[in-house]
This record gives sequence, structure tokens and C-alpha cells, in this order.
Amino acid sequence: MDERRKLPRKYLMAYSSVYNQNDGQLLGYLCDLTLSGLMVISKESKQIGTEREIRIDLPETPVFPKKSLVFKTRVIWCQPDVDPRLHNIGFQLLNLAPEDKPIIEQMIETYEFRRDQDAYPPSIDELNKKT
Repeated sequence: MDERRKLPRKYLMAYSSVYNQNDGQLLGYLCDLTLSGLMVISKESKQIGTEREIRIDLPETPVFPKKSLVFKTRVIWCQPDVDPRLHNIGFQLLNLAPEDKPIIEQMIETYEFRRDQDAYPPSIDELNKKT
């Protein structure tokens, strides 16, 4: 898959639950997040191009002024995970509310898995840049 991302991917250490806002069904767990999209690990694949409203439950901490975030999204890619029972789904955010932007930035700052220490191997994105 060619890389069209405008913002660098931010892998998270805390997996928040992601739900279909319309029926409350668990879609999966938040794996990475940017201001333009997110990746969810799910037991089910999703059709590319499908639009849906999703809800992300935020970690219970006084840092966040809300308990959850709701977005209209579009599935832009879906592929099998390393674990064959799971799928990785890329969602594009279609309507980020201005008041939600600082919450996402705080989530990234607080829960981003940092690879800025020599003890961690390079990410796949970093390895791909070297080739």
C-alpha cells in the first residue's frame, strides 16, 4: 500500500474502545491516532469507502474534559493483522470538532508509544524511509 499520510502515525500505549455510535456495537480498539484519522484493531473487516459515526471512549482520567469523542468517519483501508483473527482498519476523520482537537493532541501526548530511546528498534515507518 502506498503511503499517503499527511501526518505521522502516532502509536498509542493505551487502547481505548471504539464503538459504532448508532448501535453501540464494539468495533474494536484504538491503535493509533492523528488529527486526520485513526487505526482500529477489530475482529471484523470493514468495507472500504463505508462511512459511519464512531465513538471513542477516553481513558478515565481528569486530563480529559469528556468521557468520549464522536466522529463521522470513512473506512479508507482494511487489511489482515499479524494475528489472523484480527483486522487493522484505517478510518479518515470527516468532521473533527474544534473543541476535540486539543483532546486528541492530549491523548497523543499522554499515550504515544515513544521510540526516542535506543532500547527500541526502529518502527516500520522508519525502516521504510531508509530504503
